[in-house]
Amino acid sequence: MKLGITYNVFDSEELLEYSIKQVRDFAHIISVVYQNVSNFGETNPNLLNTLNELKNKGLIDILVEYSPNIEKDINNEIKIANGTKNEQDKRNIGIDISRANGCDIFMNMDCDELYDKVEFEWALNDFKMGG
Repeated sequence: MKLGITYNVFDSEELLEYSIKQVRDFAHIISVVYQNVSNFGETNPNLLNTLNELKNKGLIDILVEYSPNIEKDINNEIKIANGTKNEQDKRNIGIDISRANGCDIFMNMDCDELYDKVEFEWALNDFKMGG
């Protein structure tokens, strides 16, 4: 069984390398769906540099930029529900990447999801054996 992992990233990228290193050995493919502009119009100008460094280290296989749809109400305020739709779209892109790469198991993660490597391997094997 092949595991595909997609990270959903806008910020907290300082945690990403540690998180990936805990799961890299078990994943068939690791992708990152990132956005340089948040769901509410904020920017993260240094994000792509960090992601490219991690890709060059072999920690990330695929990088996909996501451009959020920022909808505003009649008062020109960004709609709060805006974030929910964008997050769903980003996570679905991750699922599609894993499917396209022959993965049977999929995890959608955020940068602040940190696992113990030994416990992760045990849980993954338990999942696989559980049918």
